[in-house]
Amino acid sequence: MGPPASKLRVLLLAGLLPGAGVASVDADDKPPPEWVAKLSPPAPGAFPPLRPLTATYTFGWSALKSGRAEAAFSQKGQQLILELKGGTIGAVRGLWRMDSTSTSTADAASLLAVRLEQVETYSDEKRTTIVDFGPEGAARTRTREPADKDSGKTKRFKFAPVHDLHSALLFIRSQPLQKGDKIRLVVYPAAQAYLAEVEVLGRETLSTAGKKWPAIKLNLKLQRIEKDFTLASHRKFKRATGWLSDDSDRLLLKIASEVMVGKVWMDLEKIEFPQPKPASAKTPPGSKPPATAKR
Repeated sequence: MGPPASKLRVLLLAGLLPGAGVASVDADDKPPPEWVAKLSPPAPGAFPPLRPLTATYTFGWSALKSGRAEAAFSQKGQQLILELKGGTIGAVRGLWRMDSTSTSTADAASLLAVRLEQVETYSDEKRTTIVDFGPEGAARTRTREPADKDSGKTKRFKFAPVHDLHSALLFIRSQPLQKGDKIRLVVYPAAQAYLAEVEVLGRETLSTAGKKWPAIKLNLKLQRIEKDFTLASHRKFKRATGWLSDDSDRLLLKIASEVMVGKVWMDLEKIEFPQPKPASAKTPPGSKPPATAKR
């Protein structure tokens, strides 16, 4: 069994997530819960923005390679766009067929999510999910083919600011990311809201995509946000570790997570940039350039 479409997005984008944030919460006019005061400030950090790219990631369950996804990141005006296309592969596809496409749009100035469109196709069902993000939170509409009793209904999460996985990754990579730093933010991947805490564990060297990379090692914790805004343990997710390249790109290199069904992983397989890195691009303080520079 391979990761479902939502897991493809989670693995690809939960690329891993002090001070008080400015938040708007609506829970029957009750006072905000204590965890809201511990959210990171919502303003993006000063790290240079991600440049356009295309990438291929492979996914696995324990020792079995089970999926592949193609990612394309671009910017059009003030919109940052991530397009994903993936599905199960190999022997796993013979047992469990799944294909997924999604387009996520974030605002270039705030690095907040704007809209997510996702289509999941299984052997017996098709799901189309649209999530619109705004100052009042997130509104999700999901349709199923064949339809069920909830198909087409809109579910609302009344909290702001809230990220999808794409914008969360952009926000995290914008931060200083010094050892010991913690980033706390609210994420709404597609169906359920979570409080994410990302801690910077340190720097190390990681081998993937045919080369050695200086990498930033991150730890991810997730807690489910209930309807009354209390926190609960994630039912399927235990823990995850992620690695970003420690250079001027801060690419998502790898994620290794423990979930209910065992160990699930994702590795960068290939990365390409349509345009060369600007000559003025400099490696920020505290970061090291890659050991090998050809891409």
